[in-house]
Amino acid sequence: MPVQIVTDSTADLPPAVIERLGITVIPLTIQFGSKLLRDGIDITKPDMFQRLARVATPPISAPPSQKQFEEAYADLTRQPDSEVVAIHLSSKLSQTFSISSRAATPLLGRHKIILIDSQSISVGLGMMVTAAAEAAHSGASLDEVVKLVRGMIPRIYIGFFVETLDYLARGGRIGKAQAILGAMLNIKPLLILEEGEIVALEKVRTRAKAIEKLAEFISEFARVERMVILHSASPDDVKLLIEQVELLTPGLNITTDQYGPVAATHVGPDALGVVVYEGA
Repeated sequence: MPVQIVTDSTADLPPAVIERLGITVIPLTIQFGSKLLRDGIDITKPDMFQRLARVATPPISAPPSQKQFEEAYADLTRQPDSEVVAIHLSSKLSQTFSISSRAATPLLGRHKIILIDSQSISVGLGMMVTAAAEAAHSGASLDEVVKLVRGMIPRIYIGFFVETLDYLARGGRIGKAQAILGAMLNIKPLLILEEGEIVALEKVRTRAKAIEKLAEFISEFARVERMVILHSASPDDVKLLIEQVELLTPGLNITTDQYGPVAATHVGPDALGVVVYEGA
């Protein structure tokens, strides 16, 4: 058997990729009031943004239960020579990694299960998971898959800005006082993931200036192997960002994608971001 790959739904993987590579995806939960929806199963990216436009109270996300992971690991380790690599979103953004670790611990004496904190989310995590699954299907060993993923972690960068700080405050990523002050001053901070944690890189006051700063962020990388623009449903912003990136860094292969429901609970419906995979 090839090495089995496990991840969580924040990887925002296309269903076709999940099916083709046999990736096990454990869904997080989105809660709208009393309604619980499984990410990627009960709610899709377009559904999420439609719902956000209609509700007064923002949703919250919850990690998978330990039982969900226990059932998945039990299924994947039926054979005595089973080997599993689980790659999850940043442990500083969710309890998913620690819950997965607890579920795997009783099996470690009999099976090889390696858990990796990606220090990333969304397409950044998805890049690692896809590369790991493709390597596994090509016959890579457990150690080779783990080495590949760990080598990718420091080469994937995420930068983004949010229209409002309310969602980050609600999720506990910043203080409520900061969110109130940001709203009063109309601040749109440029944020990055640094070692898996959200940190502010720069503060601007207009959306146009934020897009300009995102383009400058991308231009700092000398060898961009892949770049993805993450958006909600804002084609004008995406077009403007692409134009500015092409001016500063011509010749890049730029793709676009919507960020997923869990990311939306943290950054809201009007964020814009980029994922950069830097070449070796």
